[in-house]
Amino acid sequence: MLRKILFSVFAILVLSGCQQFGIDRIGYIGKNSQGSLSGKAASAGLYKEGLPGTASWGVLPFINNSEATGVTIQVERILMVQLPSKGVTQARLYPESEVTTASKRLADAHRLQNGKQWARLNEVSFSISGEIDQWFYNDAGKPVVTLSVAVTDVRNGEVIWSTRGTGEGKQGDDLFDACRTLLADLLDSLPVNGQI
Repeated sequence: MLRKILFSVFAILVLSGCQQFGIDRIGYIGKNSQGSLSGKAASAGLYKEGLPGTASWGVLPFINNSEATGVTIQVERILMVQLPSKGVTQARLYPESEVTTASKRLADAHRLQNGKQWARLNEVSFSISGEIDQWFYNDAGKPVVTLSVAVTDVRNGEVIWSTRGTGEGKQGDDLFDACRTLLADLLDSLPVNGQI
C-alpha cells in the first residue's frame, strides 16, 4: 500500500514538473536552467532582437571536469552540427592544437586559451564553449551527462549567455546520444536571430 502511495506521489510530481524537467522524449529526462542574456551589452539592450546568427561564430574547446577521457572533441563537434538548426549560419570549429602536459586540467585550459587566441586573430564575433561536469553510466545503466554552455563576445571577453543542464538517457543508450539530446535542449534557449 505504501509503495502505491509513493508511486502515485512520484507520478504527480513528475507530471507536474514536466516543464521543468523537459520530458519530451521517451526515456530521456533533462533538467536545465533556461539560458538568458546577461552582461553589460544585454542590459544596455544591445541584443534585444537576439544574437546575430549571421555573425562570425566560433566553437571553442570545452573543459572536461568529469572522469571520462577523450570526450571534449566529440562534444564540440556535436555542438557544431547543431548550431545551424538554431540559426547560427557562420560557425567555425577552432583548429585543434596539440598540448602536451601531464595534467588533463592544464591541457584543457591550454586548449581553451589557444581557441580564444584563434577567435581573436580570426575576427570571430561570438565564441561558444562550455564544461563537461558529468559523463557516466549510473547504477541502472543509464547514461548521465551534465553540461554548461556559454556564449562570449570575443571583442571584450564578456559572457553574454549561459545555461547548464543534466540529461539522463534510457538504459542501453549511448552517452553521446544523451549528450546530443541535452545539447539540443540547452540550445533551445539560445536567443539567436537568424535574420541579422
